[in-house]
Amino acid sequence: IVLHEDRPAEWREGGTSILLVHGLSGCYLAPYMIRLAENFMGRGTRVFRMDMRGCGAAARLTSNLAHAGRSDDVIAALDVIARLTSSGPIGAIGVSLGAGQLLRAVGRIGQSVSTEPDWFTRLERIAAVAPPLDLRRCSDNMQRLVLRPYNYYFIRALISRAPAGVRQRADFQERIAGPRPRTLRELDDRITAPLSGFVDSADYYAQSSAHLVTRHNRVRTLVLASEDDPIVPIGCFVDDPSIWPDATRLVVTRTGGHVGFVDRTKRCWMDVALTAWFDK
Repeated sequence: IVLHEDRPAEWREGGTSILLVHGLSGCYLAPYMIRLAENFMGRGTRVFRMDMRGCGAAARLTSNLAHAGRSDDVIAALDVIARLTSSGPIGAIGVSLGAGQLLRAVGRIGQSVSTEPDWFTRLERIAAVAPPLDLRRCSDNMQRLVLRPYNYYFIRALISRAPAGVRQRADFQERIAGPRPRTLRELDDRITAPLSGFVDSADYYAQSSAHLVTRHNRVRTLVLASEDDPIVPIGCFVDDPSIWPDATRLVVTRTGGHVGFVDRTKRCWMDVALTAWFDK
């Protein structure tokens, strides 16, 4: 993975730092990553934008795929930020796939499945925007014919942008032969799961879904979701309130799509909500 640092001239040791993690087929140059970086830089916050495995500047560095279960990569990024800053509060924002990784990371630490890092008490607040909480449920939703265009977009992007280190793998070449997968579930069955050490898509979903550990999250957290999200069913957020601990604030809007949240003036008010959350 790669971290891109944006450090305000006025930032001093003990100041606030924040990690930004992008979504599926994104990178540090995604428009929302740039907007959020600029917003937090303007508040004197030291910003680190992360490229997942095989994405952005990390494309030439990996022989593995990014996927929802890579929460250890988020922890690795925060490890580096903690070393570089040595003191001061840390925040983190994940968007879509990155949001799922972030929630899984803090949930597993809270559950004591992952070791609690020395810097964990510095992680004061986090935010998760449209996280794919229950991967199986999201996959079931994406099987619908009306969502085939979304499947086509993501499949084309993921296959065409597969990093060179992955393309050179014999198992990738074997599994990419033949007709292109028609749905993301087919892609996960044929490529994502087997290349990442899972038996199949069902095993991948069962081991990597964030909703299994969110109730153990002790970090103050904002979760932003929309009722009309075409990719993540709203039931993932509201059907079982017990998945949300007291430290988590769930905000569900009527409209917003998947990481859209555009108001009548075409402003992405998601940015305002996120900066307000970290401004306390």
